[in-house]
Amino acid sequence: MFNNIQIIVAEDDPEDVFIMQMMSKELSFSDTIHFVKDGVYVLDYLEGLHENQMPMLIILDLNMPRLSGTQTLEALKQDERYKNIPVIIYSTFLNEIQMKACMKLGAKAYIIKPNTYEEGLKTMQQFHDYSIGSIAYPAMTG
Repeated sequence: MFNNIQIIVAEDDPEDVFIMQMMSKELSFSDTIHFVKDGVYVLDYLEGLHENQMPMLIILDLNMPRLSGTQTLEALKQDERYKNIPVIIYSTFLNEIQMKACMKLGAKAYIIKPNTYEEGLKTMQQFHDYSIGSIAYPAMTG
């Protein structure tokens, strides 16, 4: 069940999740992406995995209930089991202070959610390409 998961996305907005699911299906990698509602679910999900099942990438919405993207990032980077998993912050808008804090905590990128479906497809493809190692890092936007 977990062996194919390469990307975990923590997103609390059902509309954003639906759109990202559509994009991942269109790009033919929907079977390698798993969506959770917030940072608590990220940590719970990871707890259930064996070491050889860890995702290649975690994408965190910045503003989520219970644990924000920043708080989740901090928890991930403080845990020996998860600290080497690349994390990208995915936010609706650019907040310079939050971006700097997230990058200091160890985020690989701070990416602004695209305004169009076409831009979203490019971003989702970059997430996938990064997770399989075919690009060094996703393009920063904002």
